[in-house]
Amino acid sequence: MTDERRRPNLTLAHGVDSPDALPASIFLDRALAGGYREVRTEGWPTSETSLEALASLGSPLLRVSQRRQESALYELDAALLQVTLSGAHVYAHVAAPGADAVEEAFTLLRERLTAPDPSSAHEVPVTFWTYGPHGPQPSWRAIGVPGWDEIAGNYTASTRAKLAAIMRGFEPAHGGQLVLWHGEPGTGKTFALRALAWEWRDWCQFHYIVDPDSFFGQHADYLMSVLMQPPFPMMVAHGWTSFVSPMSSVVEADEEDETTEDRAWRVLVLEDTGELLAADARASMGQGLSRFLNVVDGLIGQGLRVLVLVTTNEEIRKLHPAVARPGRCAANIEFGALSAEESTRWLENHGAAGGGGGARTLASLYADLEGRDPAETALVGFAG
Repeated sequence: MTDERRRPNLTLAHGVDSPDALPASIFLDRALAGGYREVRTEGWPTSETSLEALASLGSPLLRVSQRRQESALYELDAALLQVTLSGAHVYAHVAAPGADAVEEAFTLLRERLTAPDPSSAHEVPVTFWTYGPHGPQPSWRAIGVPGWDEIAGNYTASTRAKLAAIMRGFEPAHGGQLVLWHGEPGTGKTFALRALAWEWRDWCQFHYIVDPDSFFGQHADYLMSVLMQPPFPMMVAHGWTSFVSPMSSVVEADEEDETTEDRAWRVLVLEDTGELLAADARASMGQGLSRFLNVVDGLIGQGLRVLVLVTTNEEIRKLHPAVARPGRCAANIEFGALSAEESTRWLENHGAAGGGGGARTLASLYADLEGRDPAETALVGFAG
């Protein structure tokens, strides 16, 4: 059978309702018309800020620019490329006659749209999720984070010991697991969360849910989109490694055949989400709690390497008993104020006069250190 007869006898009809949809429309049209047999999609963080880095590929067939996003279509001798630069993340589609040509095209793109150098900054990539008019929308940012050793002194002895146990040497079990951090505002939960992202950077990726009410609410596609999202490149040791298989976060391979991709875990971060886990959550949130528990250790979570990290200012006795029951939480850590003695020592270690005032939250100590009124302390979240 000739190549001509093997090509699909199809006419492509693709609706275009905005300029940013044009590159994708033309890409699909030309890929079909060219009879390309291989199409692949990859994404990765980059230090480049413009697609001018691809100038050596020649003039694009089409370029569409928006406020924080730029898309372009390139036609090479052996491949068709659609490249989008959004914030600090590249998202690329390549169509070509064969797998070798696709691989060469992606090698070329990665050489020109280089990943950030992890040794140049104390940063980790984080995916931020929101639910918009067009469904679940991810965006990527590199977040500056401290190491655990830098902030260990911010916590009471009991909290510090529990945090140290999960910061390093923690081995998550197969299936969903809950990590629960609770305590009054200003006790350093967000500081610890950022440090955790750094300490776990070699084996998992952090996904921050901006709108948890929607995530566990009426939009079932939101939850599933986050769980099934193809992994992006991760920082491993002194470099980045690429994740390209959409199934790598779903299919569990034999231990001896596992690659770095197959071993990747995800942490879904939900900050200040006490109302989701409250004792009356079933009444106020519909099926939200049920879906949450399914992600943690139910049917949805089976086969997925997912941890769900929840921070809340609620007291543990006010939470739904199904949430904090033994066997569901991989870690259940209470954050409290530093004692009068610990507060004095903290201020002295930071070059300030200590003493008096009884137990103090970390937020109030930093306010004192910076000459602000502790009563007017503004708390900053993980994304801040």
